[in-house]
Amino acid sequence: MKNTVSLTIPNEKRYIPLCIETIKNALSLAKIDRSDSVKIVAAARELLFNAAKHAYPANISGTIDIDIRFLPHGIKISVHDMGLPFDFDGYMRSGREGGLKRVGEYVDELSFANLGKKGKVFTIYKAHPLDFPDLTFRPYSDLEDESPASLKPASIQIRDFEDGDEEAISRLIYNNYTYSYYKSLFYYPKKIAQLNEEGEIASVVAETKEGKIVGHFALVRVPDSNIAEIGVAVVDPDYKGKGIMNSMLGRIEQRAREMRLDAIFGEALMLHPFSQRANLRHGFGESALLLGIVPNSVSLTDPNAVRTKKRAAVLVGYKVLSDRRVRRLFIPKIYSGLIEQIYKNSDLKIALPEEHDCNGTSPVKYELSRYTQTGTVVIDEICEDFPHTLRHNLHTLYKKHVDMVYADINMMRCRGIDRAVDILKEEGFVFSGVLFFRRGGEDYLRLQMPNSDNVETEQIVCHSDFCSRLLSSINEELDSF
Repeated sequence: MKNTVSLTIPNEKRYIPLCIETIKNALSLAKIDRSDSVKIVAAARELLFNAAKHAYPANISGTIDIDIRFLPHGIKISVHDMGLPFDFDGYMRSGREGGLKRVGEYVDELSFANLGKKGKVFTIYKAHPLDFPDLTFRPYSDLEDESPASLKPASIQIRDFEDGDEEAISRLIYNNYTYSYYKSLFYYPKKIAQLNEEGEIASVVAETKEGKIVGHFALVRVPDSNIAEIGVAVVDPDYKGKGIMNSMLGRIEQRAREMRLDAIFGEALMLHPFSQRANLRHGFGESALLLGIVPNSVSLTDPNAVRTKKRAAVLVGYKVLSDRRVRRLFIPKIYSGLIEQIYKNSDLKIALPEEHDCNGTSPVKYELSRYTQTGTVVIDEICEDFPHTLRHNLHTLYKKHVDMVYADINMMRCRGIDRAVDILKEEGFVFSGVLFFRRGGEDYLRLQMPNSDNVETEQIVCHSDFCSRLLSSINEELDSF
């Protein structure tokens, strides 16, 4: 960029003098007087040492980017890193002295931008007329934000979210995933606080007696339903193996009952058996195996996890809390054995469905997930126009280049479900499982189809016998195409 000097260094203090000398030379080039130069250098030095000391955890190497920008009426210096999330507003409201607060005494403006998965940037500005003949005014702004329990130490308490927990939660996500976690809103402390306040998520944390947040678990409400996903479950690496995760899961279930949810479900990553085992231990019934739903950008710091460069699978487990345990369903003959076992896994009963007349047109629609780059065709009824309506929606998803396409069929209303499954299998769909109470309190059969070669089907870890049976059935179908 014209009139900009950029430098990238490792996050080590020994490289900071190199940056300082570059900044001093830039200030000399811009003919900024000595008194102002001293203040600008002092502010920049504070930001650089802060980044080198605090941005990255001790076990993670990273870089620090410095941009020096010459403007018609002053100079801006930005310090960017891909380190831990930071609650700037909370820090500035705190009673702490020195540090970043001292920076504001040296310059005319100190600003901060949380860039989500692109890290964070601090910027200082000092007004000063610059003697650059070819310098024309161009407004500058930082990048905008992108829109077992018995082992638990007695000194750790499990409690509900409170204001002020949000920054620590973002840091826990970072310490487990760096910036690879696909639910990127959890890198924004303010959004975590906002969603908890609005009831879209319900967070639970684990806190030490010293006040350190070392674990997080959340209920994430599912739109158009009375169910929630349990997820965003992380524990500080130094506190793993102490039963904290199981303790939080127990409180999560209690919260779900207090909220009178019909069911909760978890998506256990199939790169390791740990979360699958935990869900089973807490009474979750395995209901679906979703291929390719986890973007390949997700990486775990856990050395025991299976490594893959492709999109990973999850095993869906449900815990039904509703008293409506008799489900009236249309069941396709080809998958009847698997489906009956899935309902048995969650202690649900199957009964004959009520008859529904077709209204003349098939209400088929599609949904897109911006987090996972997947699409879902939702099928609530089967009428004569179903093949045409289905393919129209599928072609729309294909043009959006989604990596996985799912098809959800309403098992309580689709009288022609065998016909629907046959047509979907002709398109390349295979079995996935059942999603209980998914939309409007009704159950949906889910089929799935990889729409990319970037979907993992081999490096998949199963903990239970039923999971292995489910995976074997899915792979047999895939191999038949």
